[in-house]
Amino acid sequence: VGGGAAQLLAMQQAAELALAVRAVTALGVIGWTLWSVFSCTTDSPLAATGVHLGLLVGGSIVAEGASQLVSAWLGTPLQLAACVASTWWMWHVSRSRPELRLAASLLAGTLAAAGFVWFCGRREWFGLAIGLTGVVALTDLFLLGLAGLRLMLSPTSGITAVARTLLDEAIRMRVALVLVILFVITLPLLPLLLDPDERLEYRVQFLLTWSLGATGFVLGLLTIFLASGSICGDIDSSRIHMTLTKPLGRLEFLIGKWLGLISLNLLLVLLGGTAIYVFTLLLTRTAATDMADRQAVESQVLTARRSVLPKHPRGDEFEKDMAAQIAALEKENPDAFRTNRGLQIGRIRHELIWQWHTITASREGEFVFTGLQDVKTQSPVVQLQLKPHADNTDINRADVRFALWLNGRAFPWRDGKHQEYTLASSTLHTITLPSAAITDDGFLKVTFANRNIIPPGETEPTSINFSPGKGLQLLYRVGSFEGNYLKGMVFMWLKLVTIAAVGVAASTYLGFPVATLLSLMVFLAAVGSSFLGDAVDFYTGLDFETATLADMARLRFIVFRDFLNDGDYWGCVKVILAIFGELFLAVIPSFNRFDGVTSIATGQAVSGRSLAECVLRLGFVAPLAIGLLGWVVFERRDLVRSNS
Repeated sequence: VGGGAAQLLAMQQAAELALAVRAVTALGVIGWTLWSVFSCTTDSPLAATGVHLGLLVGGSIVAEGASQLVSAWLGTPLQLAACVASTWWMWHVSRSRPELRLAASLLAGTLAAAGFVWFCGRREWFGLAIGLTGVVALTDLFLLGLAGLRLMLSPTSGITAVARTLLDEAIRMRVALVLVILFVITLPLLPLLLDPDERLEYRVQFLLTWSLGATGFVLGLLTIFLASGSICGDIDSSRIHMTLTKPLGRLEFLIGKWLGLISLNLLLVLLGGTAIYVFTLLLTRTAATDMADRQAVESQVLTARRSVLPKHPRGDEFEKDMAAQIAALEKENPDAFRTNRGLQIGRIRHELIWQWHTITASREGEFVFTGLQDVKTQSPVVQLQLKPHADNTDINRADVRFALWLNGRAFPWRDGKHQEYTLASSTLHTITLPSAAITDDGFLKVTFANRNIIPPGETEPTSINFSPGKGLQLLYRVGSFEGNYLKGMVFMWLKLVTIAAVGVAASTYLGFPVATLLSLMVFLAAVGSSFLGDAVDFYTGLDFETATLADMARLRFIVFRDFLNDGDYWGCVKVILAIFGELFLAVIPSFNRFDGVTSIATGQAVSGRSLAECVLRLGFVAPLAIGLLGWVVFERRDLVRSNS
């Protein structure tokens, strides 16, 4: 009624009276709510409500007056003191009802934070107001979600009872509590670090990349500390003897621990994902540098696009030519192919494909995209994403200039003239192409002509090349940002499911420090598996992806033999370490295969096949294999002897 009356007054141009009605209404609702809470926690709810309102409302009025008459920097600590005092009063009064004390203090803290946000809003400190609102909202939702999880995991069976106990341990464990607080505080404040003068496209990508990456890393650490300390703590404190004397087997005990961990992770992933999504939407509504910047956000970030890699215009004939050239080189120099034929063939193929992706001043580069029948009818435009490199120049990000044809027609054609492109080299660019240029059978040939200028001291223009693979690709929209974002959140949670299994299995035999170290090593190896694999290959020289197991074994034997013959014993040690490193990486599940963060930030669609593979590998196979190993060890473990 009060809100409706205030709205009617505002429509009648009575703004001051409408503000007064809203204030009285809000005060009445807050007072009524506080009176209800104090009725459950004290014998004098009316007096307690009056004191609380006096501290919060009275202190807010004093802070507002000091801010208006003296300085905002004087009003800020006064407003903060009023908020803290009102929250302390609720905590003090409700101490006689410990079962309601947390909920009552949470309500008082939320009201106090709302008062401080109101104060910041009136000072036009909108960034701080939004950040504080996010911190309070995440805290409230986390505590409410934790209470909901405890209710869902009520001790109807042994497994759920163990899972519920782990949720209680998550709040009591200091390291876990610090990580939760870090997660709740850091996430809403991260948008404040963005440079408002930067392009909106880059700000949105930065927010998505760093917030999602930080969320996954912090939750990974939280999972490791909780999983590694849970079973070890039960054994060291002898609590496990009371737990396993009940009709609860060791397998059910381990499953309960794992269930509690993945339930907590699911709650935190949902909260973090929702917060990042809301902050992203708020950020996209801020000012862009220009219309192109605004369009880039909508078409390149807040979308889900599928990529198509180019094919050589000669198709199978190009493959036959490469095979013929390789055969001729092998016939001319058979010794180069005798030691490791697969490696040499891979290197030659890479060189020939690189030559195809290089556009000199004397030739044109042609790249064919096929299978685009549905794209022509589904979307009016497609996007050509390219990252050109300028050869024969030492200038950083030197400009490259080229002309473009689509299926033999000059593009773009404006004012009766074929326009050329001038782009910075070694930088990712996106060119929007009309879908009408695609033929009815889904064929599109893109032709580049080098238009670079001749650098000083040179006789011909610099070459332009594109890295095979991600250096040149065609992108088209296949879904929404929201669906793509949800798949990325599933990726994040499934990774935590696997890490939870690793931590639980490690703690079945090892003490807390060693189990934490082992789990952390597995986590970092899974996150950086691609980098570590490249680093290991660097020692042995294996640098092509089509190598078979026999090729890898043969190469390592040859390299080890050469080092041994040359007396380079440190080189022999490096080869042995590389072998063990590759065996370790082969056992560790790779998280790089399911990089949802990069896909979300760049608008790349997460395929359903990739999602299904992630569910199978990280949701079932890896946790099952790791869990069975931990169970076998735990069944044979003497629980009387402490880990320490």
